[in-house]
Amino acid sequence: MSLELAFVLAPRQNLFFSDLVTELRAEVAAQNVAASIHVGNFPAPRPDLVYVMVPPHEYFTILNGRHGPLPEVLKQRTIFICGEQPGTTFFESNVELAPRGGRVFDINRYAVREFGRHGIEAQHLQLGWTSGWDHLNEGERDIDILFMGATSDRRNRALASYAQTFSRRRVEIVLSDNSRPNWAPSESFRDHDRKWDLLRRAKVILNIHQDVTPYFEWLRIIQAISCGAVVVSEYSVDFEPLIAGEHLLMGDLGSLHLLSERVLDDPRRLWEIRSAAYNKVHDDVRLANAATRLIAGARELAQTEPIQQTRHRFFTQPQPDPDELPFFKSLQQPPRRGGDNPDAAWTRRALKDLRLEMLDLRRSLARIERATAGLRPHAELELIAQTPAYGSAVPRVSVLTALYNHAAEVTASLSSAAASETTQLELIVVDDGSSDGSRETVVEWLREHQDIPALLLRHPVNLGLAAARNHALSIARGELCFVLDADNEVFPNCLSRLERAIDADADAAFAYPYLEMFTGNQPIGLMNTFPWEPERLRFGNYIDAMALMRTAVVRDELGGYPTDRRLYGWEDYALWCAVANAGHSAIHVPEILARYRVADHSMLSLTNISSTDAFSILVGANPVLMAGLDQPRP
Repeated sequence: MSLELAFVLAPRQNLFFSDLVTELRAEVAAQNVAASIHVGNFPAPRPDLVYVMVPPHEYFTILNGRHGPLPEVLKQRTIFICGEQPGTTFFESNVELAPRGGRVFDINRYAVREFGRHGIEAQHLQLGWTSGWDHLNEGERDIDILFMGATSDRRNRALASYAQTFSRRRVEIVLSDNSRPNWAPSESFRDHDRKWDLLRRAKVILNIHQDVTPYFEWLRIIQAISCGAVVVSEYSVDFEPLIAGEHLLMGDLGSLHLLSERVLDDPRRLWEIRSAAYNKVHDDVRLANAATRLIAGARELAQTEPIQQTRHRFFTQPQPDPDELPFFKSLQQPPRRGGDNPDAAWTRRALKDLRLEMLDLRRSLARIERATAGLRPHAELELIAQTPAYGSAVPRVSVLTALYNHAAEVTASLSSAAASETTQLELIVVDDGSSDGSRETVVEWLREHQDIPALLLRHPVNLGLAAARNHALSIARGELCFVLDADNEVFPNCLSRLERAIDADADAAFAYPYLEMFTGNQPIGLMNTFPWEPERLRFGNYIDAMALMRTAVVRDELGGYPTDRRLYGWEDYALWCAVANAGHSAIHVPEILARYRVADHSMLSLTNISSTDAFSILVGANPVLMAGLDQPRP
């Protein structure tokens, strides 16, 4: 009996599954069974035609509101292939849809059992080696450790906890945003040649679970092994026929960085595991076997009664325009700002205005007190101290630190910058009217580090973050400048890695890395998790101030940080919007290179009271970036 498997995908479906469909189709065709791929529409039924949906929930989610396949088409002629982790909303959607299909397969035994607990009979479809995923490279591997996967709080905390250890290695981290389909390759979702390039260059690839579920990510791991990377995985279930200790390394979440270090320090062991794993999947765990099971299931369905309504309008309607699909139209709408309760929004707005008025009043009173004491009432900037090395230095990088009441943290911050691998730097600290001894602390640090080109200036009266940064920026001598807040720290390789990145892209205005978030010296997560995508700025800021910037662009072209008090707390966001609006680009360096201290801070608490005025200013000031967005109303 002739047979054709028609793989049906939604427009702009996840590349993760499109990749699987491409190779499954090739393996089916290699067994002399016709196979085709269709996007959007189902081809009209024929007695020898069986449909395959990978996975069903994506098709029905993306095409929501459009007339779906006939019930008999799904039940009598359609196979569902699922690949979502139990416990996620995606898996639950597949559970709801599964009774509508003729056969259900899943790529993980753990998920098969979970389907069974819901009363659904599912079969296991074991993924394995296929020539399309084999990009084995016997040459040099210059990436020590690679992680690729969707961002999650658990993964981010784990990666942050490895930052100190990984700072001595060449590490690449690619975190994707799974709040929407990754239907096209991007900096946060590598696919095709860029994905294979990473995998064949990596010595070790990490497998960290999204949550506590010990789910083994077969698709990603088979691809990694096929490219010669050694898998270091968190303890998982259902990874047979692979053997822990022989084909991959396994440990608890807190030990993966140590396992990686151990195997990287033992090249022979690394080679043994790589070879054993590759040979195992190449010889015994092949995608061709999955294709055979799929064909068998399709033949069973093809023997059922033929579909009668072959001229139903579902099979003849025009292909959908992805931009007009309800799912994608909803993603294009920015979140409402100002809250759902107008009265509450106005109250927050008034409260923020009052707090800012009080801040200005305190500054005015401080000037009056200075005048009463016979001091200059408004001496904006005073030179306090400089090291002997400052005068003759020819820096390429100026590290700029705005300091306000961080006496307890500022020495660690400055010491971290001084320990940088790059030698062509200067440190410029502007004390913004601190009252806790911060100035004296920095003066003492300068005495102890006279070989470091460093300068301490002071605002006798607090003028605010933007003024402090702009004054530091105004005297920066470096071609590049890096903003280092007084309570944050950089790893020794931070500036050199960012320099290398920005030197490789003449069009980039700045480069920024992942940041380890910490509190009380305990890692708690990551910041700067996504690459430069200007459209993200339409929804809010996602990039911290710690970035290496071209001084000429930021200072001379864009005029530095905005000083409008309504943008209090949004200074970084406003600068990045200006960069994007002017048509400049930025580079995300996929390594954890610096540390961001998380603490209760009065500036943040004031910033978060109300964002209505601030966002309105950004919309008006950046017409290219914010095109199509209305001025927000409370």
